[in-house]
Amino acid sequence: MAAPLDSAFEALYAYWFGLLTCLHLGKPYAVLAANFPHLPTEARLQIYSLCLHLRLWSRPHYRSGTFANDMRKNLRNVALPGTGLPLSLLCRHYFVAVAFLWVGVPLAALAAALLRVRESQRAVSLSRAFAEALLASGDGGRAWFHYWRLNCALASYHALETADDGYALEDKLTFLQACEREGVAVSPWLRTPRLVVKHRNEEGGLGLHVFDNADAGGDWIVQAWLDNAEGVARLLPARAPLSTLRLITASRASARPPEHACTASDVLLLSACFRAGRDGALTDHSCIMYDVDVPAGVCKKGTSNSHWYQLGLSKARHCAWMSPGHTIGAHPDSGRAVAGEPVPDMAGCVKLVLEAHRKLMPRVPLVGWDVAITREHGTLLLEANLSCNFFRATFDVDAYGTFVEELLGFLEPAR
Repeated sequence: MAAPLDSAFEALYAYWFGLLTCLHLGKPYAVLAANFPHLPTEARLQIYSLCLHLRLWSRPHYRSGTFANDMRKNLRNVALPGTGLPLSLLCRHYFVAVAFLWVGVPLAALAAALLRVRESQRAVSLSRAFAEALLASGDGGRAWFHYWRLNCALASYHALETADDGYALEDKLTFLQACEREGVAVSPWLRTPRLVVKHRNEEGGLGLHVFDNADAGGDWIVQAWLDNAEGVARLLPARAPLSTLRLITASRASARPPEHACTASDVLLLSACFRAGRDGALTDHSCIMYDVDVPAGVCKKGTSNSHWYQLGLSKARHCAWMSPGHTIGAHPDSGRAVAGEPVPDMAGCVKLVLEAHRKLMPRVPLVGWDVAITREHGTLLLEANLSCNFFRATFDVDAYGTFVEELLGFLEPAR
């Protein structure tokens, strides 16, 4: 049984040992696990996932050319709280990223540990706080960034090693077409080859925009605006955007050769989160993230990670360094209670994503589904995210860790 992390020296030794053996010597996860069997699984995976980021650096990525390019794109609006500097800066050059792993990550963990000790009024020792911050252990909500990045590395690694065609569904048009082909409820889109949008008061060709539909070889997917169903809208402020559920599913078939069929029991739900959009926002990327009790079909308390998206020194000075956790009961923009309220058609949402994962991409390890409950068309899928973010929903960390270890064992047997 894994022992709790309470030794800063042991954590730092394990971390640096992992960088040396798994990054620079290219050893598999099994070596790290064999040398540190007493560490929590999520701690070992934190070390190994950072090594994977650098090992995959210049390798092909299923959507962005290389893994490094994908990091630069996805981290350009994310900053360590209080710094204001986009993390994409660390992804510009390989040796800068290596230096940051060796020195910057431990220093950031030390800063986080000092803050935690101060806020807990020394109820937690500095040694234990540092060990848990360095190895992202003990709290799946606080370590949301680690789990997101781990999921991204797993997707790229699995796609590289298996060349599974399910990764093609990251393309939004391919996804829509696959859903239609398999009879999976998905947001409708217009088939008009070319769309013209004019400003009502501009003349002389000004204020005119032409969009070539992706379905006819263009770049744009043209869709009608969708509204929240009444059961969702009543939880939100009047000008909230379409607010979705983020459901994460995992497929055990991803850790087996393709000749083995994927059955319904192979696909399981890991987490559920309701993203309650903010008043006046265009999308629910600006939201309060309410955890969801899936069996009961009700929202639990919410939280935010907006302090990770404060770019620029002026914003960094005023943002929180740490999140208080899931403490938000009512929507801050409307005062309406969300925690304790039912999620419409929760059972239908779960059934939809489990079937979609099995039918559309059974050998992709993890999928983050954006599920909308709409006034116009009922419950349907908007997108599938294969490098998925839990959005701070709670999940069974031990079960997730076991799943990831099995996946790595499948990908790395020869090593």
